[in-house]
Amino acid sequence: MRKTVAALIVLGLLLGWLTRQQASPDRDYASIHAAIERTSVALHAAGQALSHRLIAQHDAPPAGTRSLFDHHLAQAGGLPYPFAALLESFNRNDRWDDGYVSLLIPQGRSLSKGQTDFRQPRVLAAARTNAPYSTDQLAPIYAGRLFLGFTEAAQEIEVIAYNEAAGRFEFQLVQNYCAGCTPRVVYARRAVCLACHQSGAPIFSVRPWAETNASMPVARKIAQARGVDWSKASATRYHGAALSTQILMPETFDELVRAGSELIQAQRLWIDGCGENGLHCRRRLLAQTLFLLLRPGEFDPASSANTALRQAQAQHWPDNGIALPNDSLPSREPLIQDDFWLRSRGELKNVVRRIQTWFRFEAGDNAELSRKLAAFERQPKLPAALDPLTPREPSTPLSADSLTTVHRLAGLFVPDDRRRLLEWSGDSPQRVRDLILGGQFDELLSPGPVNRVAILQALAQRLGQAQAEYCCLENPRLAPPLIEGARALNIEAESVLSLFQRYCFACHRGNPVEHLNFMGAGTVDAVLAAIRAKPQIRERLDFGRYEHSDWRSLLMPPAGSSQRRQLDAARASGADDLEQMQEFMRQAQVD
Repeated sequence: MRKTVAALIVLGLLLGWLTRQQASPDRDYASIHAAIERTSVALHAAGQALSHRLIAQHDAPPAGTRSLFDHHLAQAGGLPYPFAALLESFNRNDRWDDGYVSLLIPQGRSLSKGQTDFRQPRVLAAARTNAPYSTDQLAPIYAGRLFLGFTEAAQEIEVIAYNEAAGRFEFQLVQNYCAGCTPRVVYARRAVCLACHQSGAPIFSVRPWAETNASMPVARKIAQARGVDWSKASATRYHGAALSTQILMPETFDELVRAGSELIQAQRLWIDGCGENGLHCRRRLLAQTLFLLLRPGEFDPASSANTALRQAQAQHWPDNGIALPNDSLPSREPLIQDDFWLRSRGELKNVVRRIQTWFRFEAGDNAELSRKLAAFERQPKLPAALDPLTPREPSTPLSADSLTTVHRLAGLFVPDDRRRLLEWSGDSPQRVRDLILGGQFDELLSPGPVNRVAILQALAQRLGQAQAEYCCLENPRLAPPLIEGARALNIEAESVLSLFQRYCFACHRGNPVEHLNFMGAGTVDAVLAAIRAKPQIRERLDFGRYEHSDWRSLLMPPAGSSQRRQLDAARASGADDLEQMQEFMRQAQVD
């Protein structure tokens, strides 16, 4: 018996050693590594852009603004339960009873992947409510602006919802979403969400969407796991989504995701394309956008009006052009092994965990991992090419000659807006153009987020319409927004923790993934103790060793993040922020 126990211990230690051998990130993916380098440069450039400064980057929505999801809940009279009832609320005021699309993903790539399987797949939904038409009542647009991801085992809904007034998507969580529970709607830690949603917009894979229940093998396994006869799968629903669906469903979802991504592109082109002092440029851009909306068949790229717009853009366009982000993930077939070694190493880790549990070899941090984290970490690591955390290379930079500005900005509006404008103007696009070029809307053309509702309301007034009411810019029924994360600490300015707060807290305090939340303790002393207990931080701060090597991706804060830009700026100015943190970690190891 002793020999057996000893053999198991040796086996556990050996497997533990094997599975701790960490390959360099992307070591086997040279092309991906090169793309990461190019993308990091592009992300750094984007962070210096005017749009990055003028569109809010913090977790909470800007004062006086809220997400479309918040406004929808106010209109619905609260948060419906169960999830199928929430989806049905999008149909309630829809003129075609077609207010959402839904999919099932049992083995996905989200943070909740460890809590989904074929019996309880993740439910993805995109709202697209089309309210009845009204000349003087502006309805909120849902298509491309509101996305939900529900994980039953986590009792949580992840929400990505557009904020009309702020020109950005908000990332929210509905926590404790279960029968008999008290749900809580919070704004998520934005830095965590942007690790995958790198442009601040929704993301989705490209064809053939083999992760979804539009794939027959996936749908069959879902039906089997739920004990449903295959012949009834398309008529059987799980939280409002059919167990089996046609390829049209993910195709529609993909179109909505691209529409959402183009909203963010429109904001960036509006701000960066015309610059800080580009009032004349924005006049021409808005005039041409509305002309395209009202007379698409007469829009001539070679017209004198478009030539004048190009000339105006050329005066303010960034020297390096404007590269638009990539929000499409490579397709993945989850029923085929992504990578034999990575998957095998994942299985080895599972065995090690079981052995460690038997003999109580777990470290203190591991002993306190939540069920959510444990489930997440049981999943094999994704190859870098398929991992949404891998930086995605942006498009070739657009030049000032591009009319993409017009087409993206037109995407802020919908066919009902065209119908209203034609009615208000007496079917005269030229009248609308003259008002804009004549300076009647200059107060709306400042270098900040462009607001569809504000433009339509101003046009209604200028065109003699009494008013254009809108439900959802400010709403007194909305409670103050709640922010996810740890409570504030009273950190003295001269404390080294103030530096970790500046450069590290965004991802390591209040992070929903528990093992990344190691700076989440409730007191200053406890946080400092937790940092001292992480000797690997010293390695992550060793810029002198790794900054110009093939291992540069190990460094933290990560390249392209706003925290990295702050640190780079501090180093360039001669500040010793990095040296202070490095010295703290050296002393921690000595102590």
